[in-house]
Amino acid sequence: MKTIGFPKYKSVKVDKKKVKAMTLSKAKKQAWDAFSRFIRLRDCWNDTESLEAHCITCNRVYTFGKGLQAGHFQSGRHTSILLDEEQVYAQCQICNRWRKGMWPEYYEFMVKKYGLEKVQYMIAHRNDVKQYKVADYLRLEQEYKDKARVFEERLGL
Repeated sequence: MKTIGFPKYKSVKVDKKKVKAMTLSKAKKQAWDAFSRFIRLRDCWNDTESLEAHCITCNRVYTFGKGLQAGHFQSGRHTSILLDEEQVYAQCQICNRWRKGMWPEYYEFMVKKYGLEKVQYMIAHRNDVKQYKVADYLRLEQEYKDKARVFEERLGL
């Protein structure tokens, strides 16, 4: 498994007119879409170095764009975990939606990856409040588009 280092991100400048014209919910959705794409590409690369990845809970292989979703370790879309790279991994739609995330299997994966202490910390802090503004979401959207581009190039997209 290869890991990719990312360049240090300088503050992304956001057009003030774009910020004023954008609603918070639309900016949040755009940031989520970019983040979700990044997560699925990251896991395809880290898992198989191709456009396929294993669902982290059922271990079936899925092709990017066909059945893979960005599934959260903890349910709910709290701002503290929504865009947390350590708590979101590629999951198939069946596990993520219909089987409600398959939490026991996801928990086991997380403990193996991060250790029990870190996982307990994540669980204890899931409801921490993070307040984002439109400009914050737009910056995050651009950051995750940039990160996804690294994987797109490596995967030939």
